[in-house]
Amino acid sequence: MMSLSAYRFVHQWHPLTYSILHRIQQFRTSKFSPIQYALHQKRTFQSSCHQVQKRDEDIKQKNYKQNDQRRLSWKTKKLQSGGHRQKLTFIPKEIINMSKANDVNTKVQDGSTNVKFGDEPDRYLSVDEWQERWTGNPRFCVGVMGKFAGLGHIQKAKSLMDFMNAKNMRVDEAVLHNFLSLCVSHNHFDEMFRTYKVLKEIHQKLPGPTLGVLIDGFCKTSSWRQSIEFLEQLKLQNATTSRSYCKLLVAALKQGELELGEKLFTEMVRENMVMDEASMTAIIRTFSCYTDDKSVAQRNESIVHKLIQHWRQEQIYPPKEVGYELIAWFKSKRNEKWRAGYSDIDDSGVCNTCGTKLEKLMLTTREFQIVHDEVMEKVIKSKDVFLKTSPEELESFIEFVNESEAYDVVIDGLNVAHLDPFVNNSEQLRQVVVYFAEQLEKRVLLIGRQHMLQHHKKWHKYNMDWIRDIADCFFADNVSQDDPFLLYATLHSGEDAVYVSRDMMRDHRALLSPQTLKYFLKWQRSHQYVPVKINKYHPPRFQQPCVHETIAQTDGFSWHIPVHDGAVDEQWKLPHQWICATLME
Repeated sequence: MMSLSAYRFVHQWHPLTYSILHRIQQFRTSKFSPIQYALHQKRTFQSSCHQVQKRDEDIKQKNYKQNDQRRLSWKTKKLQSGGHRQKLTFIPKEIINMSKANDVNTKVQDGSTNVKFGDEPDRYLSVDEWQERWTGNPRFCVGVMGKFAGLGHIQKAKSLMDFMNAKNMRVDEAVLHNFLSLCVSHNHFDEMFRTYKVLKEIHQKLPGPTLGVLIDGFCKTSSWRQSIEFLEQLKLQNATTSRSYCKLLVAALKQGELELGEKLFTEMVRENMVMDEASMTAIIRTFSCYTDDKSVAQRNESIVHKLIQHWRQEQIYPPKEVGYELIAWFKSKRNEKWRAGYSDIDDSGVCNTCGTKLEKLMLTTREFQIVHDEVMEKVIKSKDVFLKTSPEELESFIEFVNESEAYDVVIDGLNVAHLDPFVNNSEQLRQVVVYFAEQLEKRVLLIGRQHMLQHHKKWHKYNMDWIRDIADCFFADNVSQDDPFLLYATLHSGEDAVYVSRDMMRDHRALLSPQTLKYFLKWQRSHQYVPVKINKYHPPRFQQPCVHETIAQTDGFSWHIPVHDGAVDEQWKLPHQWICATLME
């Protein structure tokens, strides 16, 4: 007779053999001949397929009928209301909101008068035409100009401003701001200058959003130096933005004002501002090392290196177009010979071009402690946790973990068990637990739910008993949120503990401060196993934790800089392509 361990081995790693033995046992106990048994199995399979197909067709027909009924009710109600959408009790609110947001015919209403602007092309309207459309509402011009700004109708906006001047109307600040934005976006600089003069008469100090629009516009003209004054006003209001800095930086470098450009760039780095593609490209092109003057080359090199260090500090991945500029910058050095181009980094962190091994991804003890303390305070012990978890259950789990030895692996049972809908839940979970507990010989904690112990068709008693024999288990209430349990057990077990889950913890990450979030992401990328494939015939496959840093780095003789090429990692949003620049001897 086969022993229990041998039976488990056959069931785990030889499912085909187990299936054949099971079929033979069924045939021996049946009353059919071999041919009759085969026909019986075929009829049973066909019958089950027919039932599933019939059930799917019934569900599909039911959904079609419900949708047709909703459309008919909505159209009937719309005709009864004169063509206007009304909120109906039997129409979902999301559909009504979507219809309003996607309405092409933009309307400005005053009582029973409707003025349509979305149907017409952008053209200059005469004063008489505006008089016909005028509703008498004081907010008419504000609403109409806002619609024109959204639609990009510059000619209609100009004619509206002329109409207001002809009628000696008071021009609202919102109208001026929207008209100014339209003039800047369509490069109508004469109207922009006139509007700026009107705004100066109204305000002693212009508001921050208007100053930002003026910087955008003036930087496109020969009067770009006026933007320096606008930027100083924004500083006094504590309303500076990276966009305003980038526009002025590009304008200064384009006009050859290198000292001003370097000053603005230094301020942006000091304030940890994010640069756009145009500003990055302008810095790399302007501060080129294609010169025989060593002092100029050294200054330019230090500025570009400061830009790369800024990318490293803020974990910024420049666009691929900026990457091409940087490759050309390395190759343009007159006093040194560099080999530069795009490369790939393998899973072990080694560059496929130069063979350099990248920095190891790891947290310092101080960074791990910061993550540990803030997760405990803002995630584990926050009031929101008790909306789905009772305080008594959480205290019970904390006591359970504290009394146990440190775990090597913590598994999110319910998350892992639902990876493949065509494989039994308990079968998937058992394969993962067996992989870590028996093959890798790790100390495993499984966090599950109470319904997993009810032993129905999704949770076979055989599999669940096997899991409980080789791993510690904690089964929370069915309504409890298990993410806090998972995080607490992993962090409490120390810096070497890992966890298995497909959950990216986005809700919990949103509770952390910006600096702690950077540390948490490093910890998460280096400690999370993400299940990819689980079936009966092979050991489970995982997306392994990242082992190397994914930021710009140098060893003195080479640079490796990650670049955003549009194809990002589905889980971590990390770029796949790197710039490899190596100094040739």
